[in-house]
Amino acid sequence: MVDDVAGTESEHDGAGHDVHEGAVRLLEAAVEPVARAMGFEVVLIEWAGGRGGRVARVYLDHPNGVSLDDCSRMSGVLSNALDAAEADPETPELAALLSQPYTLEVSSPGVDRPLVRLSHFARFVGGRAVVRTFHPLPGQGSADQRTFHGRIVGTEVDAADPGDDRRGTVLLRSLDSDTIYKISLADIRRANLVYSPPVTGGHG
Repeated sequence: MVDDVAGTESEHDGAGHDVHEGAVRLLEAAVEPVARAMGFEVVLIEWAGGRGGRVARVYLDHPNGVSLDDCSRMSGVLSNALDAAEADPETPELAALLSQPYTLEVSSPGVDRPLVRLSHFARFVGGRAVVRTFHPLPGQGSADQRTFHGRIVGTEVDAADPGDDRRGTVLLRSLDSDTIYKISLADIRRANLVYSPPVTGGHG
């Protein structure tokens, strides 16, 4: 059961992370093939909520950008895809997840685009980012540091599974020193690009 509305960004914390990730994988399996067929990339899916009800947030991107009309149109398309998946006897886990009322929110990534997969970071090497981790990282920053600001300077695939886009390490250079933070994707709670407006010069 789903109600469709426009979406905004929010964060989930580390509590219940495994439960959240399991729900996200189920939702991705249902909506990613449909979005891809329509020419859109699913950047991020969030499954959040509490007493006010569940919310499925889907952030979409497109080579030509994503308009409000695109969000409205894709909200209907993805809603139908989720309804079909909920009714499919071959996907009982997803049906159980969606059996309670929830709201579907579809939006563009915005200028502070979420960074989720290793390929996302690789695509924006050279860009500024803020990375928030679930816990302080030994040998990375101060003893209690969980937020890292820097410029993406590279990525490293996971040697055990180099083909898994959800595993690997991000290399982030501090903005005020030459320190390079090496942050595993598994430790990242949330990461976003930091929008830098273009610099324009005047004539003297």
